[in-house]
Amino acid sequence: MADSSGRFFEGLLVGGIMGFLFGMLSAPKSGADLRRQLADGSEDLYKNASDSIGDIKKKGGAAINDVQQRGGDVIKKASEGLAGTKESISNKIQELAGQSTQVLVDDVESMTSG
Repeated sequence: MADSSGRFFEGLLVGGIMGFLFGMLSAPKSGADLRRQLADGSEDLYKNASDSIGDIKKKGGAAINDVQQRGGDVIKKASEGLAGTKESISNKIQELAGQSTQVLVDDVESMTSG
């Protein structure tokens, strides 16, 4: 998506420059007036392009921060879930070990008493 919006603004900028130059060169003006108007137009175009680039950087930075925050939240939730699962598995292993030990004790007692 970032590539297509970058291409859009690139096309917009090139189209604006081409339209401006065509309009200036086809208008009947003296050389000094034309140069002054071209200089003024190029300054305006530069300012508008700079503003657009600044806006794109701000929006891109905000999007990056949002993705980083969401990624951090997902990792935190996954870690918490894994910690709970680890504790549950550990408890189950201890329970099974206790049951196995009791079965062995019962078997040994039944062999020795019988």
